Amino acid sequence: MGDFSFPCKSKKLIKALCKLDFAIDHGSKHDLAKCVHNGRKTTIPRHLEIKREIVRNIADFLLEKDIPREELLKLLR
Repeated sequence: MGDFSFPCKSKKLIKALCKLDFAIDHGSKHDLAKCVHNGRKTTIPRHLEIKREIVRNIADFLLEKDIPREELLKLLR
């Protein structure tokens, strides 16, 4: 998972999730990303920059959904 060991801006991550067919519900402290196809959910903290550990965890979640690794790297970088 070393490919996804970098911080990411919150807006960029949310934009990438929208392109991958996730519905975003905005909360006060976290945003909730829900997959339109299978209903799986993940939370995104409301920080300007999201730490590398959280980006790695979200990437793990997305790779389980059979999203190609190269496409995910392209969207997050």
